[in-house]
Amino acid sequence: MTEIVVSFLGVIGTVVASYFSYAANRQSKRSNVSIEQINDAVNHRHDNGTPRLYDMVWSNFNRVSKLERSVQDIQLDVKRLAGEVREHDQEITKIEKEINHG
Repeated sequence: MTEIVVSFLGVIGTVVASYFSYAANRQSKRSNVSIEQINDAVNHRHDNGTPRLYDMVWSNFNRVSKLERSVQDIQLDVKRLAGEVREHDQEITKIEKEINHG
């Protein structure tokens, strides 16, 4: 009787292991299809003439870098102009005092 129970448990273990093997193989095939689709989308392997995702990202990075430099230049210009406006405001105030008290 124990031999039957042990054999039965062995059969159940084999069936369960086979099922998990089958499920893993099926999932692996689905994953391979998904990976191929992702590669196609990134590299445009089937759409000739369209840029790859990497090329678009690199192009955008370069454009953003140029924009950041332009923004920095504009910020420096604004600070410089603010200083000039302050100086002119002080000169105007000085001239107004001279006119009013003069």
